Amino acid sequence: MTQNHTESCPVAASLNEFGDMWTLLIVREALHGASRFTDFRANTGIAKNLLTNRLNRMVDSGILEKRDVGTSGKRHEYHLSSKGHALAPIMAAVTQWGNEWVYGKGKEPIKLIDRKTGNSIAPLAPQDCDGNQIAWKNVVTSTRA
Repeated sequence: MTQNHTESCPVAASLNEFGDMWTLLIVREALHGASRFTDFRANTGIAKNLLTNRLNRMVDSGILEKRDVGTSGKRHEYHLSSKGHALAPIMAAVTQWGNEWVYGKGKEPIKLIDRKTGNSIAPLAPQDCDGNQIAWKNVVTSTRA
């Protein structure tokens, strides 16, 4: 029996918060240490008006925190909030998917490496509460009662 997915859906709600390319590219840059408007612009190629819009929207939604760093509030830095940092596994999964399905094995432009060990990060997959990998076919959804 299939579930009706037209009701409240966390996938749809999440995409509503960060579902455009520019938002995820800003998160990518923030995860790598970018915090200034000029850094985000240089590293993404986004137009100034779009960047201003996305940064404001991400601050309003709680993904980024805006901090004054200049006189008279004219200079700002943007830092990921806890909500923004929680996007890291999604960014890792998108990177891994792109490496495999867009570029292909041996042609990966960016690899995810554990800083401590120097080893590649294992592909992300669903896990149970004990950390055991489970197949997606064994995942079911449940709604609030």
